[in-house]
Amino acid sequence: MVLLGIKSIVSKRFPKKTSNLTKHEKLLIVNLIKDLDITRINQVWTTDITYIHTVHDGTFYLITFIDYFSKRVLSWGLFDQQKTKQILIVLEQAIQSRNPPPGLIVHSDKGSQMRSKIYRAYLSKHHMVFSYTSLNHSCDENAAQESFHASLKKECIYQQTLYTFEDAQRVIHNYIEGFYNPKRIHSSIGYLSPIEFEKIHVFSKNPL
Repeated sequence: MVLLGIKSIVSKRFPKKTSNLTKHEKLLIVNLIKDLDITRINQVWTTDITYIHTVHDGTFYLITFIDYFSKRVLSWGLFDQQKTKQILIVLEQAIQSRNPPPGLIVHSDKGSQMRSKIYRAYLSKHHMVFSYTSLNHSCDENAAQESFHASLKKECIYQQTLYTFEDAQRVIHNYIEGFYNPKRIHSSIGYLSPIEFEKIHVFSKNPL
């Protein structure tokens, strides 16, 4: 390289991101599911937000809650905002459909919506426990959500052009309700779909 007069390009050093979490906030950031033996439905739910772009109506935010054990999308909503209010709308849908027992863990990243007093108070009111990805976490600490987002976008969103909010709402509904929950198989649950797995699991726990 010296003989040829070639020099390597050294990338600039980017400053480390500084956390805006207070010392008290950091104490609340605990990953309760990292080494947890998850063995049943309604033991752990996960939640996250992903961006959905449309040509004419702009960007929307898809919020989902997933049962970690069965991989089933319990509830979802597409919004033009991603505030705590929207998170709780979707969470309420999941609660109404599942009626989970006390002690359910709801796991998420450390977004400000999930760290808000309103969100935490809502979980406490419903006898739920909040859990977060670690302060210096890797992407696999919310693997169920990451996997779902990847499948949704590769198998659905990126396969077509979404022009409007209505387009996005329709294709996401068709994907989740018509394919992902009832038909899409997962190796982690014995190559069954989430709904098939739940039916077998519930039946095995409650035989006639």
